Amino acid sequence: VAMPDLLKQATQAQALEANPTPLIVAALMYLAILWPLVYLVGRMEKRYRNEASR
Repeated sequence: VAMPDLLKQATQAQALEANPTPLIVAALMYLAILWPLVYLVGRMEKRYRNEASR
């Protein structure tokens, strides 16, 4: 799920109900996906940097 798709759906839901909850949920879903990926990429960078210096 791409961020623009997620944001578009949340914006449409928010417009129908005049409620910011869908936008907040979309932001939390994005962060829930993003943070583990950032962590994994950081670990991979550290691992490959250590292997390259050997």
